[in-house]
Formats: sequence, C-alpha cells, structure tokens
Amino acid sequence: MQQIDFVIPWVDGSDPAWQAEFRQYRIESGMDASAIRYRDWGTLPYWFRAVEQFAPWVHKIHLITWGHIPAWLDTSHPKLNIVRHEDYIPKEWLPTFNANPIELNIHRIESLSEYFVLFNDDMFLTRPCVPEDFFREGLPCDMARLNIIRPSSIGPLILNNVELINNLHTRKALDRHLGKWLTPCYGLSNLLKTITLLPWSFFPGFYDSHQAQPYRKSDFERAWQQWGEALAKTSSTRFRDCSNVTEWLIRYDTLCRGEFVPRSMADCRMLTLADESVEEIAQLIATGAQRLLCLHDSTEIRDFEQVASTLLQGFEQLLPQKSSYEK
Repeated sequence: MQQIDFVIPWVDGSDPAWQAEFRQYRIESGMDASAIRYRDWGTLPYWFRAVEQFAPWVHKIHLITWGHIPAWLDTSHPKLNIVRHEDYIPKEWLPTFNANPIELNIHRIESLSEYFVLFNDDMFLTRPCVPEDFFREGLPCDMARLNIIRPSSIGPLILNNVELINNLHTRKALDRHLGKWLTPCYGLSNLLKTITLLPWSFFPGFYDSHQAQPYRKSDFERAWQQWGEALAKTSSTRFRDCSNVTEWLIRYDTLCRGEFVPRSMADCRMLTLADESVEEIAQLIATGAQRLLCLHDSTEIRDFEQVASTLLQGFEQLLPQKSSYEK
C-alpha cells in the first residue's frame, strides 16, 4: 500500500504579529480580506485527535502555517512536519493571506508523499476510515458530476477553473470515461443532474463536495506545466481575488482524464455553522454519524463565543482523550 500524507493549512488569526502584517498589506486586498476568514475556533486539537483515532495509518501530517505554532502541539512527534509558508512558497509571492497560493504550491513541500489528502481546518474525520476511502489502484477516489456554477463569492474563481479546463479538454474526455461519470454508486439524484447536462457541448461546471480531497503530487506538477502562467498569477495575489484559480482546477483535470476511482460522498456532509444550527451540528459530531464533516463558518453568527463553545462540546464528547500530538 502506498504512503498517504495528510496536509492541513492553518492560521491563528489572533496572533498579534500575524495581525500586524495582515493590516500592513490589507490595503491592497482584492475581493475578500475579511478577518472572519481567519478566526480560530479552537478545534485544531480535535482534528489531530480524530486523525489519530480514525486514521492511524496516515504516514505524515504536514501542518502549513504562517509561522505560529499552537502552544499545545508536540512538534517533536515523528509523524508531524511543520511547514512554514517560506519553506515552500517562492519568496516573491510572500507574505500571502490567500488560501489559493498556499494550496496551489503544495507540491513544493520537500517531504510530501506522492499521495496526499488536502484538508481545510474546518474538515474533520468523525468515524474510522481506511486508505481506500481516499485512494484505490493508485488513483484518488472522487465523485464526477456535472454542475451549474451558482452565483457566489467564489463563483468567479470556479469559472476561471472551468475556462481553463474547456480550453484543454473537449467533452469527448467525458465520453471516453462515461462509466465513471454515470455509475450507480453516486446515487440517483447525482446521476440525474449529470444526465440533464450531458447535451451541453462543453463542461458547464463540476460538483464540488467541499470535503478532504485526495491528490497526487504529480498532478500538481502537471498542472504547473499546463497552466503555469495562470497559477503564478494567482500565487502573486496576497488576498483572494476574482482573477484567481483554485486547487480544484487540478481535481477537474484528473476527472476529465478519468484518473480517479468513483466513490459515493453520501458519508460526507458540509454544514454551515449558525446560532440556530450549532446544537444539531454538535450532536451530529458527538454521534460520529458521518465519515467526514466540513463545518463552514458564517458571517451571520451573532454570538461567536456561544456557538464555538457548543461546537467544542460536541467534539469533546466524541474525542475526550488527548492525542499523542498534544503535550
């Protein structure tokens, strides 16, 4: 079985040194420089507890950080690799407060395995998983589904991705691997959504599950060969900008090439944290009903401290014991 790494970018928005640099460059910000995007929920210890309990087979964890390190983290852990931005992102693109350069340059991490799973710090395992949940036959496990791009703050970036894909791949790419797009394992609803878009002569968009994403390092290297100019342009923007592309571009490319193994995403969910929903979300976490949860932050939260406290109670019920990653 191949070695599989986990990669997780993390930022401590309460770090005074980080805040000073953030304010220094914020004046040149693009579409989104809201401080809410960087606030810390205090859930990172539970991310490590979940990995140790539910994915003990992981080869190495690469924690990407601006420079701050959690006080509770045991940096001597043999499976842990602390990666600062300057360790792998070319210096002409630093400092950055944009997740897209941080993710698009991941292949530059020196000790990164060929097979890795990219998490955001709001994505959590909540029950046991196996390597085959992420990779089979040397390929990432994924769900291929056509989709219409909805208007949203990230919509322009997804359109940029899809434009590059359509410039490289024709719809014949889908036809060559039709069985991977129309497999029953996705469920009837997902199949129907793809089927209704099959008459389009180009790729209108791709469904994004907002879950931990398995990748091969070589796919990132190929993307830089194909779209180096666009990826470099994105990497040079300190804050997320409408001209950016995202790491999903690499995923779309592998889908078009048929370089994936079909997998249902029915055991994964994305939920939006809110004053009204946090009790239900905390209960879902505590019961471990899903394999993986993505907990999306919201600018509409009125009482952040209360919502965060309730959320942490759910994690504490599921994962009360410290991991070996904690001091």
